[in-house]
Amino acid sequence: MREELSTFAQAVWHRARWMPDAEVLRVPGVEVWTAEQLRHRAAAWAAGLSGSIGRGDVVVTCVDSGPDAVALTAAVSTLGAVELPLSNDLPEDWAHHLVATTAARVVVASAHRAQDALPARLARRTGHPLQLLDGPHQTLHPDHPEAHSVAPAELPPTAPALIMTTSGTTGRAKAALLPVGAPAGQARRVTRAMDYGPDDVLLSYFPWHHINARHASLLPALISGARVVMAPRFSASGFLDLVRGEQVTAFNFMGAVCMMLLAQPPTSRDRDHVLTKAYGGPAPARLVHDFQERFGVTLRQAYACTELGDVATTAMDDLRPGAAGRTVADHDVRIVDESGRDVADGTVGEILVRPRRPEFAFLGYVADAEATRRAWAGPWFRTRDRGRLVDGWLHVEGRLGDVIRRRGVNIDPYHVEDVLLAHPAVAEAAAVAVPSELTEDEVLAVVVPRDGSRITAEDLWSHCRAALPRAVVPRYLSIEATVPHTATHKLDRAALRRRGIPPNVWDAESSVPATTEIS
Repeated sequence: MREELSTFAQAVWHRARWMPDAEVLRVPGVEVWTAEQLRHRAAAWAAGLSGSIGRGDVVVTCVDSGPDAVALTAAVSTLGAVELPLSNDLPEDWAHHLVATTAARVVVASAHRAQDALPARLARRTGHPLQLLDGPHQTLHPDHPEAHSVAPAELPPTAPALIMTTSGTTGRAKAALLPVGAPAGQARRVTRAMDYGPDDVLLSYFPWHHINARHASLLPALISGARVVMAPRFSASGFLDLVRGEQVTAFNFMGAVCMMLLAQPPTSRDRDHVLTKAYGGPAPARLVHDFQERFGVTLRQAYACTELGDVATTAMDDLRPGAAGRTVADHDVRIVDESGRDVADGTVGEILVRPRRPEFAFLGYVADAEATRRAWAGPWFRTRDRGRLVDGWLHVEGRLGDVIRRRGVNIDPYHVEDVLLAHPAVAEAAAVAVPSELTEDEVLAVVVPRDGSRITAEDLWSHCRAALPRAVVPRYLSIEATVPHTATHKLDRAALRRRGIPPNVWDAESSVPATTEIS
């Protein structure tokens, strides 16, 4: 990706000039888009939105993953506006909080998402009508008379471009404001690490509100000449059939995805495909070995976060199983002890990262100056992750303190506890990380009922499911007479972590219909 291609829209326009009639993305069995079709749709929607928004305005998008979502992102980028994509399982009070704190101007939704009343309620908060991409009440049309005159805005690399919600470590979802240069920098790093080119076919099943789908799949494909297969969701049982049918050469993963694939019954066709490489993490050494042995696919691990993008990557010709990769040229990395002092090579401490250019880091958490301040130690970003450096290779050893990491999401136990304590029958609650068979953590919640109250784990799970994003809802629930406390009467989460999963715990994956899908 050339340095002048700094915005999402510029990458789309460049691809349309370079390979106008070549396929750029498809939804299996549904639709195929060329680069020129993508550019034209983005230009038409940008023209339609130009009367309502301008440079720097925040646009809320409620759109399912697919070509329309990509075109809408390109349209917002074309105008120099800032996109705030909302997931379809974000609790309504979180969504209203984000719209209010970001001073969003417009809400754009697909007809499917607009069937829920939330987009319309969010639009009323902005004072502007809800904009619809399709359906009988469509307001933005794929053909606009001014589309031919639309061109991407020229923006400095530190101009605001995208607001990504992150569960963070302090409670309610925070809104991380990313500059124009952050997605471009991430796309370049992934493209270099994976050596993508026009012969590659990338499979993406992450939702469009997830940074992985945008900056580690679609953008790398745009700038490398590759094409993307956008699956509506991940299915472990259908994965290899999809890979074979679409001639997929690469995909992005979380450790949980690879564990789900390895759990499928082996067949004689496990290596009958052209898939050779995958990007993501975490990938313990044993997982890398087992995946290579069974499927013939090399897992290329990386270490990244929403606020910075990739910090370490594994190059195609340089693999050290179990390590997250070598630190990238765009960032400096230190490992420090509890006092902030550098530790010796190979010693575990907190991972600190210093971006070498300002556009490689987020601009701050919107309307949360205190959280932004806590995130930095001078010029160094505090990842809150534990790790060690060995000869320039970064090994990630888990999270600091009480934070839980489940399937790529950082979960604040305090917020889970607040939701549980809002239940009228709960007197005390503690949420902690326990090991997951899919790598990373699962959430265990221990609850003490109020005197005289009767409550079931099923009731508590339903209560949490209504108030929390799906990835944050506790898998394990244990109703007990007491929870441990420290000498100063604080919850002793460390003791609960040491104890692990109680023998009579309620397990949502045994009691609620299980899934091997990610949507």
